[in-house]
Amino acid sequence: MFTTGDKVLHVMKEEEIGIVELSRLSGVSERTILDIMAGIREPELSCMCKIAEALGVCVHELRADEECYAVAIQKDTLAKLIVVSEINGVELEDLIHTILEKGIEEHGFYV
Repeated sequence: MFTTGDKVLHVMKEEEIGIVELSRLSGVSERTILDIMAGIREPELSCMCKIAEALGVCVHELRADEECYAVAIQKDTLAKLIVVSEINGVELEDLIHTILEKGIEEHGFYV
């Protein structure tokens, strides 16, 4: 999983552009670029557009990888998952992550 900073740094290395040059080309301060690269902050879209344009890439190429799931779930199913997480001594979020990543039967979680 790569952050926006990781992706900016990767493109900078490919294009052989340093922080000072990227700041000059994009109009974004060196401090802001350093903060983005360090993961201290996620930049606003306008800032990302300036950086992407200066690097010659699409702004979407610099978006951080996301590991999020949006799953519609019925109340009774959610209640069962809560009970299973309690029985197994596992946080609900960890249980759901395990189910999504590894499967129910593989880890002995049964609803």
